[in-house]
Amino acid sequence: MTKELKIAGSINFNKRYLSRYFPVIFGILSGFSVFYFLYFFEAYGIQKGLSYSGHSHLFRSISFGVLTFTYLTLFETWLKPKWAKGRWLNQTAWYVGLVMLGSHLIFILFNYFWNWQEWDLIGYGLIIKEFPLMMVLPLSFYLVLNAMTKPKGIDADYLLFQSENGKDLLKVKLSDFMFANSSDNYITIFYLSHNQSKQHLIRKPLKVLEEELKTHLEIERAHRSYLVNRRNIQAVKQLKGKVHVEINGHSLPVSKQFQTHFLN
Repeated sequence: MTKELKIAGSINFNKRYLSRYFPVIFGILSGFSVFYFLYFFEAYGIQKGLSYSGHSHLFRSISFGVLTFTYLTLFETWLKPKWAKGRWLNQTAWYVGLVMLGSHLIFILFNYFWNWQEWDLIGYGLIIKEFPLMMVLPLSFYLVLNAMTKPKGIDADYLLFQSENGKDLLKVKLSDFMFANSSDNYITIFYLSHNQSKQHLIRKPLKVLEEELKTHLEIERAHRSYLVNRRNIQAVKQLKGKVHVEINGHSLPVSKQFQTHFLN
């Protein structure tokens, strides 16, 4: 293994490790931003006295901040990997939807504190306008931070497969990668080298590898145990409701939930 490859792998490993905490950072920044604007700048025209529900200005400001932190962290951690994969258009739609959802959650909580007396278009319009404005700074910072620390391959035409501890590295041309097969927390990488079929074993969950390779649209999940490179699929076979793809002499099963991706 070359020194350059080791350095690149170490950098990518550190970036992936740090990126696990980014949703929490996003939630904290956003929640604090909402609290700060409400408590110190009185956004939404929030009143300093007790609300109809008997809650103080400080309590209400903290509640709005906690609500923002909670829903953003949960959605960014668990739902984004499933719903917002791939292209920038999907990412844009995801964050627009996330901000709009937050506006509505804030509107509901706002009405709770005022015994539903603000359940009208004026109150709704105020929240819909001001919540996105409060999210501009934390969201912008988060997206820049995410882009700066996004793991990148050594070359656009190459894939870098790396074990969890960062010590085991494999550099493969995208066109030579055939598929990855998981067993427990280990993945076997099947690839071509000088037109010869090779295998390489690394320790890593397949779900993590799928997330790392999501920018490569050619690579898709075919089964809970398989990621395949669509470039190298030689045939798709269907028999009695079961679907298999053929890659360099290997017949790989396709789960029902993924069959439409390969039959169309």
